[in-house]
Amino acid sequence: MKNKSGQILELRSKDDATFKNTALVQQALAQLEANLSREENQKVTEKYQKR
Repeated sequence: MKNKSGQILELRSKDDATFKNTALVQQALAQLEANLSREENQKVTEKYQKR
């Protein structure tokens, strides 16, 4: 019985780590998207200011 409990705890631990990694990846992607959006907006602003 302890063996099964240990396996369940191990799987939960791995699942928690996977969830954490997924959240970190999503956060990094959101930051990249925000940076790209800012750069694009800056280019548009500069283009209109040159007119």
